[in-house]
Amino acid sequence: MKNKCSITISGIQLTVHTDYEEAFVNALAENVTEQLDSILQASPYSSKLDAALLLLLDLTDQNARMEAENGKLKRELETMRLDLEIQRIENEKLSADDNGQA
Repeated sequence: MKNKCSITISGIQLTVHTDYEEAFVNALAENVTEQLDSILQASPYSSKLDAALLLLLDLTDQNARMEAENGKLKRELETMRLDLEIQRIENEKLSADDNGQA
């Protein structure tokens, strides 16, 4: 069910329709406001649009890096699963050989 939330980001009021709870959306808006304010303090001659685009660029970069790291971790996990399966098969074979020799 969609929730209608009124939020304010860096003094700009927005209404969003979302599946998330209003408290969560407000927390996101506060986080974005803090990040935008930080950019605006560091670059006082930048507009809110400039700051928003810089933040978007930074967040997109962070997302791409996290996706790459996630892919790397998934590949490592799959390698570990395959290694574990190979080890299990080898253990079963050794166990069967030991039982056959006894």
